[in-house]
Amino acid sequence: MEIENKKTIEYTMGFGEANLYALLLAIPIMAIILIPFVLIWDYETLKIGAGFVMDYFFLIVIVGIIIHELLHGFTWGYFAPNRMKSIKFGIKWLTPYCHCKEPLKVKHYRIGGAMPLLILGIVPSIIGLIIGHGGFITFGVFFTIAAGGDMIALFMLIKLDNETYISDHPNKMGFYREIDVDIEPTLNENQDEVEMKKPIHNK
Repeated sequence: MEIENKKTIEYTMGFGEANLYALLLAIPIMAIILIPFVLIWDYETLKIGAGFVMDYFFLIVIVGIIIHELLHGFTWGYFAPNRMKSIKFGIKWLTPYCHCKEPLKVKHYRIGGAMPLLILGIVPSIIGLIIGHGGFITFGVFFTIAAGGDMIALFMLIKLDNETYISDHPNKMGFYREIDVDIEPTLNENQDEVEMKKPIHNK
């Protein structure tokens, strides 16, 4: 007889380590987005747009962070069994956060994880690059860098199957999954010994 048990596998990272990787990502992100902009348009256009963003920097950051978490929450809530009842919003260390309380398929978790990067980072960057608007490109670069933690989580999802269920970790950056483990019951040594000594009667 086999006994079914659950084993938890974590895919998490400390916030300090995650912030370090996010900072390291900032350099190539800025290079990939800003260099083409300056080559296509010019540095003065970038400077003017960046100045506009800096004038309203704190307002943009506060509103942007709130929208960032709402994008996570609304997307995960759309796929969660209990919709928005599965989503928890809060503030830790003066920073808003979003947490999904129920397991999601990897493909759905991935969509929710990537949404702020796409909407706040990549799309404004592309618009800024196309129309030559330094404000859009600066906004896009900033929120692409701000999604560094999300990019790390997306990277950790690469080897997992799209249909696998995972759970958002409530206290760490990342997620975890539970797998079934079949445990063979331990035989009673005394009972086994009696069976071995039982005489065989020939007919």
